[in-house]
Amino acid sequence: MMLKSKKIWIGLLILLTLSGFMVMRGNKPDVDQSLIKESASISYPSAYNYRQTRNDCGPFNVAAVVRALKEENIDSATFSQEIGWRLPNKYTLPWGLENQLQENGINVEKPNFNLLADDEKITLIKQYISNKIPVIILGERDKYEHYLTILGFNADKDEYYIYDSLQAASLDQQGMTTDENGRNPGNATLNSSELLDFWRGGGMYGLWKWYGLVVSL
Repeated sequence: MMLKSKKIWIGLLILLTLSGFMVMRGNKPDVDQSLIKESASISYPSAYNYRQTRNDCGPFNVAAVVRALKEENIDSATFSQEIGWRLPNKYTLPWGLENQLQENGINVEKPNFNLLADDEKITLIKQYISNKIPVIILGERDKYEHYLTILGFNADKDEYYIYDSLQAASLDQQGMTTDENGRNPGNATLNSSELLDFWRGGGMYGLWKWYGLVVSL
């Protein structure tokens, strides 16, 4: 059993190496200042702030954007059971998120954020959110790779409203997170520097640096 598991790991690493050129490719994304509002958000009520089970940030964020875009309170646990491209420790590779979103009727784009300067990355995020398009990003939290979803922003306050499936557990509702955002969507707020610092730490096996998954109906 151990030998078989080792072979699977070696095969996966070879696949990742050979397909690395496909992970982040394409031209520099277009940034159009005329499309950007001073503030914007995607509706995401606090009742949607489910707290993930172990290493389930991938499927929980997929479920989050399906809820946000389709306005249906679907079950995150079911998404966790059904998602593919999982490693033995239950980490989900980005391909798993992309496939599961498409299986649920969600369109996905992968702009090459790596070609943008930091301020341009933030500007493009604001452009998508201004058009009611959430963005899932891969970063680092507590020295672990972690996905979160950007759902809104306020440029004047330099605030970005996110759904973080690892936000502290609610003391009142089992399986839910605390909500620091009040009327704003998601459950936590980051400023642009905090958002970039989180995002900068993302990537798996030297791949998926500055990974951002843009999702829409």
